[in-house]
Amino acid sequence: MLSSIKAEFKKLFTIRSTYLFVLLALIIVGIFGFYGEGFKDSASLVQTLHQKHGGPFIGFAGSSFVAGTIEQMGHFIALFGGIIALLLITHEYRYNTITYTLTASNSRTKSLVAKLSAGFGFVTIYSILLTFYGLGMIFLGLHFSHNVLPHQHISYLTYAGKILYHSEGYALAALLFGTLIRNQVGAFAALLIIPSAVEGLLSLILRHDSVYLPFTALAQVIQVGSRTPPTVNEAPTGYLSPAKGALTFLIYIVIGWIVAWYLFLRRDATKLD
Repeated sequence: MLSSIKAEFKKLFTIRSTYLFVLLALIIVGIFGFYGEGFKDSASLVQTLHQKHGGPFIGFAGSSFVAGTIEQMGHFIALFGGIIALLLITHEYRYNTITYTLTASNSRTKSLVAKLSAGFGFVTIYSILLTFYGLGMIFLGLHFSHNVLPHQHISYLTYAGKILYHSEGYALAALLFGTLIRNQVGAFAALLIIPSAVEGLLSLILRHDSVYLPFTALAQVIQVGSRTPPTVNEAPTGYLSPAKGALTFLIYIVIGWIVAWYLFLRRDATKLD
């Protein structure tokens, strides 16, 4: 089992796409943190608060500035982590190396668990490092913009933990799509279209109940903490606490992986049915 996991990590770190998407994540998160938040948004906040209060920072807005970046930061990090995890399995089907992977192991279950372990382990390290890199870029942007914020009310452990869960959720969903669809283009389309377009259309029908859709529920994990239930219950998609959102998504992903595991054992690895 350990040798299978090592083999999957070796695959992950010997394909160029891993480094390409990590680099893209670093660039986008860096631009978002340094310029988007540290420079631009902080300047807008300073100007707004000075106009409203005539000088000093008052209220929640100023002290929760960094905590409020979690939604966009989390989505950027999760998206690229999901793509990297997706390529870990779809490259096997694209280049028809899945047969060698299954032949090298005495159990298909072990092969699948090895891929899950490699994807999960990589995204754990990746998301934690990218989170603190992004936070560092925000403070670096604040330093160079000379915008002074008040003491920030933020738990960095909670901030990183929520992004970690969100990223792992995307990664597990991406691996699930790759395992079920077994086609790189189709799996990419599912990862990019289902969370946004498909669930967006379903939300027009389900309205407040759309919060129980898998990716909408996952997004509740990284909702900005300043939102309170009476406020967000007025939103078209409804509201779940981060814990309930995490549990709802977990139910979906467990059921999905039970189905994927069964099909992975039964289907012919050389045919895309």
